[in-house]
Amino acid sequence: MAVDHGTRRLRLPPSNLDKLEIPKTRLPARNWYRIHQSRFSALHFSLNTIHRFSHEDCPCPLLYLAVDTDTCSLECFGDKAFERKQTIPQSLWMAHRITCVHLPALQICDLTDSRTLNALKLDLSALMNNDLTAPQAWGLALQRHPARFQGIRFKSRFNGKDCLAVFKRDGIEARLRETPLDPLPENDAALDWLDTHKVCLY
Repeated sequence: MAVDHGTRRLRLPPSNLDKLEIPKTRLPARNWYRIHQSRFSALHFSLNTIHRFSHEDCPCPLLYLAVDTDTCSLECFGDKAFERKQTIPQSLWMAHRITCVHLPALQICDLTDSRTLNALKLDLSALMNNDLTAPQAWGLALQRHPARFQGIRFKSRFNGKDCLAVFKRDGIEARLRETPLDPLPENDAALDWLDTHKVCLY
């Protein structure tokens, strides 16, 4: 199904998506990173509809991770920083920390792979759309697909680096390991991010 969107078509999941053969990619075990509120565990899965693939009808809550601290910072604070002339409330910064999350090998839907995008007849405009209706529709459809993907790999819209949306299924939560690093005000990489992107706290 497609919706007219200006002069281009916004590609939404087709009604027969469950019949399509979608490549399943093995993601090797490795460390990923997450910036999160200090009062929550880094392994807190949620279904928050302000997030990219988190449709309210998703059967599984999601955990969002990124490949490095810079990408985490952009995904967490980029919109606030850029909308407020590169400023972030100090109280918001103080309330967060960064954690290293060790992820076991997973079978994922890799939306950074051209073979997968071709199989889905999908272009990046739907995944990066500011109207989250489109990417959330894909998140819901991919969770429901009979391949039973354990997550989605996608590109950050800020720097093009890898991010993950991990689905809470197959007992994955018991196989994750978290290593808390520092609160953001004490983390060198996070402070470097403020300096690199000329972001001020107020």
